[in-house]
Amino acid sequence: MKKIIIITSYIEYEFDLKSIIKKDDFVICTDGGMDIAMRQRIIPGLLMGDMDSISSELPRDIPVEKFNPQKDHTDLELALQKAVSLGAREVVILGGMGGRLDHTMAAIQLLSRYAGCFSSLVMKDGRNMCFVLYGKKNLLHTIEYQADSYLSLFSLSEECRGLTISNVKYPLEGHTLFRTFPLGVSNEFSGRKDALLSFDEGTLLVVISGK
Repeated sequence: MKKIIIITSYIEYEFDLKSIIKKDDFVICTDGGMDIAMRQRIIPGLLMGDMDSISSELPRDIPVEKFNPQKDHTDLELALQKAVSLGAREVVILGGMGGRLDHTMAAIQLLSRYAGCFSSLVMKDGRNMCFVLYGKKNLLHTIEYQADSYLSLFSLSEECRGLTISNVKYPLEGHTLFRTFPLGVSNEFSGRKDALLSFDEGTLLVVISGK
């Protein structure tokens, strides 16, 4: 399976989700994400979760995997585990940010845990997009230019070493980014060019936010 779209229960900056869902994409709704899908007339291939936030009736014509609310894994992690078992190469999480801070932190932790399971794992809403990269020597990452946006980098590990970024307002070369010092916040793309990023060690959270 090439690409899975996960619609979460909360999307702070809701947008036209159909604009990024292609014909062959497999859509999973977690819990209240089904309400969002119904509102936007999207038919998912699977609904899963503990069903503690869905307001509509459970669908009869869509497969449902219901879990006990007293569980170790969040609904989003259950969906990511399903994506792994289905052999997805790309996963886009819609929502997962905003609202309850604890849910946002949990979602970011899951990005860090599962980024290596897919060729691409991105979380986004109508204003923000984020993803996790792992450090590796001589590996250059290209971050596509986004107009009128901030580009922020956060170290999720204790340190991200050898960090170099160019085509941005505040470039860095061979820098060590620390988990406890947010030096990488609120950078910007420069010259309408894609940003070029590399780093040798660590786990890096990349956040792109519209102004």
